[in-house]
Formats: sequence, structure tokens, C-alpha cells
Amino acid sequence: MVEGEHTGGVREVAVGQESDFLTAPLASLIVLGLLVAVVVLSGFRKVEASEHLVVRRFGRTIGVRGPGLRFLLPFADTGARVPAGVQPYDIWLRATTRDGVSVRVKALAMMGADDPVTYASATDSPSSAAQAIIEVALRDVIADRDLADLPSLMANRDDADLVRRVNEAVRPWGVAADLVSITDAMVPVRADLPLCGCGADGVRSTGPRRAAPR
Repeated sequence: MVEGEHTGGVREVAVGQESDFLTAPLASLIVLGLLVAVVVLSGFRKVEASEHLVVRRFGRTIGVRGPGLRFLLPFADTGARVPAGVQPYDIWLRATTRDGVSVRVKALAMMGADDPVTYASATDSPSSAAQAIIEVALRDVIADRDLADLPSLMANRDDADLVRRVNEAVRPWGVAADLVSITDAMVPVRADLPLCGCGADGVRSTGPRRAAPR
């Protein structure tokens, strides 16, 4: 009787050890499966309608993805988001006309990423670089004209030559301009007087009126 009880106890211990032996690998598989699921899910990227996703694999560009849910290979792929469409930029600058008058000019530039790969590869900010280039181009345009020519220059909202010059300069950043137009100009009447504004419809005063001397 004692021998039988002893044998039964040995069997119970053996069954318990076998159960522990099976549970450990199963738990490891569950943990491994969860880790794999997390890694796979981390590869999904949501690309908005207002942007492009430039995908690089080990640092080499492999393509540009449009809006939607996109998958990037974990640990191998990286994505750089690039704005899509044209964005408006207000640019203020000071320039000197051909007849030596210093003016403060406001311009409107409609720009966007024309080449997403080049845009994403730029070492500095493409939009900032493009704005700086537009300022230089506008100063050159104003320097070729007298003060009296500014209203007609502002009335010409579609200066194809100016846009072409700007696009040639900003191409290395992957940016293109659809419109570059001077919208306002402020001209000092005298050194001791406030500036006056010069719009497309002519000159208007921006400072308080002064009584005429008697």
C-alpha cells in the first residue's frame, strides 16, 4: 500500500514538471508574437492629403508615397513628410528704385514643393531659402524701375519673367513658384514724415494728415 502511494506521488510530480515545461515555451511564443505585432504596426504611416511621404531605405530614396495608410519596413525605412500643394507667403523687404528712392515693399508669393525628393534632401529650409531668393529677385526688379513705375509694376499681377527668374534660382531646393507679385509699397515722403503707401490703385497716406502751413 505504501509502495502504491509512493508510485502515485512520483507520477503526480512528473506530470507537474511536464506541465511547467510546456507552459514556459508557450509564454515565450506569446511574448514574441506580441513583439512582432508591435514592430509590424510601427511600420504603418498615415499620410495626409496635404503632404507627400518621401521613403528612404537605409538612406537611399526608394519612392514617394501619396495620401493614405502606408507601410514602411521597420528598422530599414524612414519617411520624410513634404507639404503638397501651393502655399501663400507674405514677404516684406526694403529696396531702392532706379531713381534712388528707398521703399518698403510687401510681396505675395505662391510656392510649393515641385520636387518632393529634392525638397526632403535639402540641408536647410527650402521655404526660407526660397523666400530669401525672392527678396533678391524683387530688389533687382525694383532697382530697374523708377518710383513712378511702382503702381504699374504692382498692377501686373502675373509677371511671367519674374516667376521664371525665381524658379531658376529655387530649383536646387525642389521648390517652384506659381505667382510672385508686389502687392504694396511704402514710400517716405520726407525724412521727417511718416511713410505713405503705394498700392496698385495709386498712392495713399498711411500717417496722420498735417495742416498746411499758413
